[in-house]
Amino acid sequence: MLEYISYIILLCLGLFTVITENRSILRYIYIPSAIIFMLIVRLHGFELGGYQKDIMTYSLEMKGLLLLTDFYYLREFVFWFFLRLCFTVFSSDLVTFFFLDFLWLLILIKICKYNSSKKLGKGLIIILMTSFPFLFGYQNIYRQFYASIILLYSYSIIDKKYNKGIFLFIISVFIHNLTLFIAPLLLIKKFFKFKLSDRIILSSVLSQLIILVLPFVLFLKASAVTKFDLSILYLFLFLVAIIIIVLKFKDNIYHVYNVTPSLIPSSILMCGFIFLRQEMIAERIGMMLLIFLMYDLYKYSNTIQSKFNRLSLRLLLLLIFTLPVFFSESSLKFLY
Repeated sequence: MLEYISYIILLCLGLFTVITENRSILRYIYIPSAIIFMLIVRLHGFELGGYQKDIMTYSLEMKGLLLLTDFYYLREFVFWFFLRLCFTVFSSDLVTFFFLDFLWLLILIKICKYNSSKKLGKGLIIILMTSFPFLFGYQNIYRQFYASIILLYSYSIIDKKYNKGIFLFIISVFIHNLTLFIAPLLLIKKFFKFKLSDRIILSSVLSQLIILVLPFVLFLKASAVTKFDLSILYLFLFLVAIIIIVLKFKDNIYHVYNVTPSLIPSSILMCGFIFLRQEMIAERIGMMLLIFLMYDLYKYSNTIQSKFNRLSLRLLLLLIFTLPVFFSESSLKFLY
């Protein structure tokens, strides 16, 4: 119950911070509150046995021996090596998770740093922290979540620091191989010195190639259907976003790609995965892709001059991606 109450408090604090656009509240109250919330999440999980299977698996794995001949570990060696290195240093699975959580929070703050500090431009963390893709991530599918954070960092800087962005993308692939499927999003933002029109074509082609080769690489990942398949909901969110954005920028279609670079390739990928009836892949990739959509839309909100319109978009993002938590039995299970 404490975790549920702290989640509600963090959400209300986020709403207040977004409405007031107060940078001091963000810096000195919201971010420390987010850190405290994550401490509560871990203490609840370890002390009260509230964790799901994935987190408990990581807790067991960090204490075991790393089998260098096992392809399961080698294909995502960055995560497994770093996990066991941290456990070797701290000798506690709880402290290890504290450290890993603090690290991704620092990276998330660094991602926000590249936005303007005016008008709560760095407030992306508010939208993400209580969103259901993040909740599922830090509560259960932690390895995929960590890869998503590193990939989002890459996405946020690749148009400014191309080589570093590519390096971070490679790191994310060896944390969780599914991030390979997110490559079209990076391609559309920056690809050497190619023009936007060329990048749009290349990104669309790469998205379709990924869909075509998917059946041949599924042996690398389990593809069982999850109990709660939300892939159709994710696709619906992308399609609604496309309709709204296209209607707004119908006079210049290139603005769709400037405002939300991730939107079109994400929609192509989701359509393909669902068409191939790969529910697990579609759901997991969809959860990752939604994080990039939130990033793009929040970044766009920084350019809106009208305070009413800017707040409306941010509050809409916060509510759309947080309210599903209260209507999903699986997500509420994490908080109780």
